[in-house]
Amino acid sequence: MPTKINLESILVSIDNFFNRYPFFVATVVFIWLVVVPLTEEYFQKYKFISAINAFKKLQEDPNSQLLDIRDSKSVAYMGSPNLKILNKSVVQVEFREGDEDGFLKRVLETFREPTNTTVCIIDNFDGNSMKVAELLVKNGFKEAYAIRGGIRGKKGWQEIQETLLPPFVHIYPKKKTKMPKQLDTNGGIKRQDGNNDDLSSNAGSSSNNTPKEIKNDNFSSISPTVQSKGGQRPLSPYPNVC
Repeated sequence: MPTKINLESILVSIDNFFNRYPFFVATVVFIWLVVVPLTEEYFQKYKFISAINAFKKLQEDPNSQLLDIRDSKSVAYMGSPNLKILNKSVVQVEFREGDEDGFLKRVLETFREPTNTTVCIIDNFDGNSMKVAELLVKNGFKEAYAIRGGIRGKKGWQEIQETLLPPFVHIYPKKKTKMPKQLDTNGGIKRQDGNNDDLSSNAGSSSNNTPKEIKNDNFSSISPTVQSKGGQRPLSPYPNVC
């Protein structure tokens, strides 16, 4: 019959081994917990990247492109970075949960050679960026990087641009356009600052002046008639002498 395994003796042997070769054990643990994950991350084709490193990659790698996956409202509020000085244009394709196939189709229509293209993906933050990066790599793209923090997040594009990025790629919220002035029924200008009372009062005062002028005209027209009823005043001081 096979002999029973003595667990106690095995544990004692392992403990003795650790005591004899502590540096070897520490090295193995370090490689397993630190070196292997870092190596996998380094060779992984989709991963996070800082905003400054993403800009450097766009600047140095001619095959790299910036993909903006925000919705139309976000893009209207704050535009994408301007990369014209790098002879590149930002590709804007909105990403929606559940529409991965449609999104991928639109992206592939834009990038003609995905196998030679490295994509840096930017969002408002970085919630969907890594999902998109993984999706693109699995569908033929050379590499895909999710920009950490996105545009508005912590250590994102907007936060570091004043200190780390050149001015030509800075992005700011777009200014709201002023409302056009409208004409009221009297032909006056309606203002948004609440000064309509002054305009209406002026219009009212001008209208009140008109009847007064009409009354004066009537009075002047009536006065000759009254004089005619009383007769013409005699030129001679004597009543019987004409």
